[in-house]
Amino acid sequence: MKTKIKQNESALVCSAIKGNKAALQDLLERNWSWLKALVYSIAGRGELDDILQEVCLRVIARINTLREPERFRPWLAVLARREALQYRRRRKKGAVPLTEAVAEQQCDERAGKFVEGMEQAEQCRRILESAGRLPSKYREVFMLAHSKDISYSDMAEVLEIPITTVQIRLVRARRMIHEELTERSTVTEQ
Repeated sequence: MKTKIKQNESALVCSAIKGNKAALQDLLERNWSWLKALVYSIAGRGELDDILQEVCLRVIARINTLREPERFRPWLAVLARREALQYRRRRKKGAVPLTEAVAEQQCDERAGKFVEGMEQAEQCRRILESAGRLPSKYREVFMLAHSKDISYSDMAEVLEIPITTVQIRLVRARRMIHEELTERSTVTEQ
């Protein structure tokens, strides 16, 4: 089934290269969730929509430069990374502050398992703040893993790393976040 989805995506890419706007829109919609998570992992919430819009414009302008349709996802990831990094450089800030409203907006059910006894919005805020302090290779994997509908193999493809590396980085990211949150809760209890 995975091969069929891949072939279908490659066919859409070929159609988009030939100018089919519906195919291009379908490609972007299929990849939107992980793309948004990837951009967020680099640039934060600040201008997320603007960055994603710029990525879309670049995809529209450059889809005809893609020579290997089966490599659409890694190609899209490179475009998104570059745009997010350019945005971050323009802002000249490394970390993007997370507000409570952003934490509530980005929260999902999986985040609630990290810390017991806190309200879910507070948990999300702390987790996202902690994730924001992770080294980029761990932050990207963590954010992708908590976006919708992306498998480990898809993450490996997008990040152009082996699936075992995805799994290892995700475990390490979760462990680092857990350790930081546990440390903080111990400090605040004292």
